[in-house]
Amino acid sequence: MTAAMTTTPAPATGINRFEALKQNALAFHQPSTAHQRALEASIWPARPRIAGKQSFIGAVRAEWLKIRTLASTWFTSAITITIMVLFGAGLAIGYAGSPERADTAKDAISSGSTLGMIVVAVLGALVVTGEYASGQIRSSVVAVPHRGRLFAAKALVVAAFAFMLGLISVALSYAVSYPFMKGHAGSLADSHYLGMFWGTGLSFAVIALMALGLGYLTRSTAGAITVVVSLLFVVPIPLQLMANRWDWAAKAMGMLPHTVSAAVTDPFCLTNEWGQAGTATFLQHWQAIAVFAAWAIVPLMIAGVLFSRRDA
Repeated sequence: MTAAMTTTPAPATGINRFEALKQNALAFHQPSTAHQRALEASIWPARPRIAGKQSFIGAVRAEWLKIRTLASTWFTSAITITIMVLFGAGLAIGYAGSPERADTAKDAISSGSTLGMIVVAVLGALVVTGEYASGQIRSSVVAVPHRGRLFAAKALVVAAFAFMLGLISVALSYAVSYPFMKGHAGSLADSHYLGMFWGTGLSFAVIALMALGLGYLTRSTAGAITVVVSLLFVVPIPLQLMANRWDWAAKAMGMLPHTVSAAVTDPFCLTNEWGQAGTATFLQHWQAIAVFAAWAIVPLMIAGVLFSRRDA
């Protein structure tokens, strides 16, 4: 009696692992697709896959989605617009009814810009400090591993939003005051007068970027806001008192964002004169603009370097 013998091929020697696995697969006649994938996975290591193409535009869209879904964004925006309209429209209407100030009434529509800057600074700081407080910054870094791209996208969205907020605030102030201006309203056909609209937007963008940079540096909403409020309101008070006695106090006050922001808010010098020696406006107009920009650029540059190097 002859027994049928089935011989199992011995492990091959002298051939690579892939060939050995391939021969074993043929012994099972027609291996399934899942079995083939398992064999391939045992030979070649898995490669990381990227779910989608990462780009700067994608990062900007993600940051815009985050900022517009935050309740704090619309809360601070509402406060900013309210302050701007109450002060701007209120003063413009009041000046229009005064024979001594009627000619300057049209320029008062941006009078609330300093107070508005404080609220905008809160917005700029919260955009980043809120992420640190909630731990969302880690998710942001995972979603956009290129930290420079993430930093630039967030800065662009914050600046654009703050610019539009300033522009809309002044436009609403103008619209509310117009019916009560008694013929003293500014003309929208005047390009220099329109400069107060987009100039306020630019000043809001600069302050928001400064607060954003401070937010990255301190990782604290209270810390960032304290610095901005001090620079805009607290520090100018003692310097103004000392400016009458010491020239250095007047020069120091002339370098603060509270003072130089007027060079941007009023880009065509309708209400401010620059280059006045011995006063807080001793800088030339272009110099004041440069100093104001530096208040945002310097903290942003330092924050960008630190953000790319230290842990989130």
